[in-house]
Amino acid sequence: MSVVGFDLGNESCIVAVARQRGIDVVLNEESKRETPAIVCFGDKQRFIGTAGAASSTMNPRNSISQIKRLLGRKFSDPEVQSDIASFPFRVTEGPDGFPLVHVRFLGEERTFTPTQLLAMVLSNLKSIAEGNLKTAVVDCCIGIPVYFTDLQRRAVLDAATIAGLRPLRLFHETTATALAYGIYKTDLPEHDQLNVAFVDVGHASMQVSIVGYKKGQLKMLSHAYDRSLGGRDFDEVLFKHFVAKFKEEYKLDVYQNARACLRLRVACEKIKKVLSANPEAPLNIECLMDEKDVRGFIRRDEFEHISAPVLERVKGPLEKALTEAGLTTENVHIVEVVGSGSRVPAIIKIITEFFGKEPRRTMNASECVARGCALQCAMLSPTFKVREFQVNDGFPFSVALSWKQESQNSAPQQTLVFPKGNAIPSIKSLTFYKLSTFEVDVLYVGTGDSQIPQKISTYTIGPFQPSKCEKTKLKVKVCLSIHGIVTVDSAMMLEEDVEVPVSSANEALKDTTKMDTDDAPSDHVSGTDANMHEHRSADTTEAPAENGAQDSEEKSVPMETDAKFI
Repeated sequence: MSVVGFDLGNESCIVAVARQRGIDVVLNEESKRETPAIVCFGDKQRFIGTAGAASSTMNPRNSISQIKRLLGRKFSDPEVQSDIASFPFRVTEGPDGFPLVHVRFLGEERTFTPTQLLAMVLSNLKSIAEGNLKTAVVDCCIGIPVYFTDLQRRAVLDAATIAGLRPLRLFHETTATALAYGIYKTDLPEHDQLNVAFVDVGHASMQVSIVGYKKGQLKMLSHAYDRSLGGRDFDEVLFKHFVAKFKEEYKLDVYQNARACLRLRVACEKIKKVLSANPEAPLNIECLMDEKDVRGFIRRDEFEHISAPVLERVKGPLEKALTEAGLTTENVHIVEVVGSGSRVPAIIKIITEFFGKEPRRTMNASECVARGCALQCAMLSPTFKVREFQVNDGFPFSVALSWKQESQNSAPQQTLVFPKGNAIPSIKSLTFYKLSTFEVDVLYVGTGDSQIPQKISTYTIGPFQPSKCEKTKLKVKVCLSIHGIVTVDSAMMLEEDVEVPVSSANEALKDTTKMDTDDAPSDHVSGTDANMHEHRSADTTEAPAENGAQDSEEKSVPMETDAKFI
């Protein structure tokens, strides 16, 4: 049985596997630890990963990168529109309102969805893992950003299914980093909590989490993020700076040539890396376009000056994470920075000034997520015996149910089911009194993020036959799965303490038709019907199972407050 962790980055991916001696990062076919997340389509074949990156310069319009930015998002999303403006390939709106990527493949025009493209990347990562392990890889753990919505999580699961993988868990990247950091710590306190802030600045996004550690466990105290603040933003600042400079000095409009744009972006990324370790950096590109060689030069202080609008946004997620955790900077004992974008000195300076302490680099900035995912996969798999370490993860959004009342003029009624920070996985039971079939909407509420669509899905509960013209008592079970996906699991009609199943039809907002159900075996957690006024993630009290017996192979998740609604 395979135990593999995948870190799906916006720019590159990393594969980690569990062995008897620990966690290893797998090398790809070019003996590199990072594999570019690029799919390049040619006239005779497609190239994925390192081969795709090598072909992208010669074939930019058919080289698809930054797939995660399009996954599970509407074409009309402002962030999607902003990203598309910088892509060399063509993206249009599909009939369902989601993006479609246009390429020329095998001599004809073709379109692919972001889910299909991600499946190609995953299949390449799967082959890398199989080549290293010399066995088939099916079970895995995939790292996802904490801000991924229900639709984006379902799209990742669909892509994994297409690639022949069965994710045991979609693991938040922040939690994976926290697990990789804490599980090997032998000096964690037994009683006093050690608070650690993790700042992850990746290629396209910034995520901040504050984690409380005690001996043998971690608890996620808060999440915060900026979906569009990463290393590529600094590349873009440099790119625009040199585009304007070359237009003035060499009379070249780089925007008119896709290959020139790509070459200049690659050069700007190299300059950014040079400036991270040096006070100045030169730029030289031969035959950029129109057979003209170009030269440039920039100092670090000038780079920080033109990057000021980007740097000003760094403090926002830091403040939000600290506020939601209910802590002050004095209560944060350690600050850890990870992610490829965290190497920019100006970012380190802002983090140092905010927390009043020097950030540490205990972990490998690029590999910690993949290692954490492999550890989580090993903990969920029977193949390995892992050191006892409890992971108390929290859901980053609040989820509510909304339904229309039977009087036509009344406003829809709404109740909060899973508050922000609710444990994953979790099951809750609600009681309704209804005369006929009704619809229930599952919503995100109070996200404070205008880019997150409020509506997740709609369920139709019924039909059922009311007895003696009275309102029927219905028990509806709502499940927050281990992947962070919310579903109305079942509906039961209660008649004299006898439960009668009621059908519930799902009308989820979806990218593809496979998103209706989540077939991963780890989703099906058995529940107990205990009345609890507040959630206790560490509660292990046993109660009679709803159907008289529990599956001994699955973990029991306490079911919470049985609220009643009319």
